[in-house]
Amino acid sequence: MAGPVNYKDYGPLYAGWARMLSLLVALALSGMLMFTRHDAWVSYPVLDRTLLGLTFWGIIAGYIHGVGYVPVWKIWRYIFSPYVAWPLLLTGVLWWNS
Repeated sequence: MAGPVNYKDYGPLYAGWARMLSLLVALALSGMLMFTRHDAWVSYPVLDRTLLGLTFWGIIAGYIHGVGYVPVWKIWRYIFSPYVAWPLLLTGVLWWNS
């Protein structure tokens, strides 16, 4: 069984404040997507479906980073890192509020 994770090994964006920010933004954006009256699956063009998929990826990465999970494999660690999650979350928030 593995011991506790030393987040300092993974960089400054794995501190507690950064993980909390990721979790809160992911929660807020997923709530916006669930509870607003947008018909995203039918009325938006294909480009917006791509943005929706990227927004979902950002939400997933935000949850993974926010709860403090650090994948073992480096490729997964990069895909679900805050360096990828935060721009996707910001893009999703700006797109959904436009």
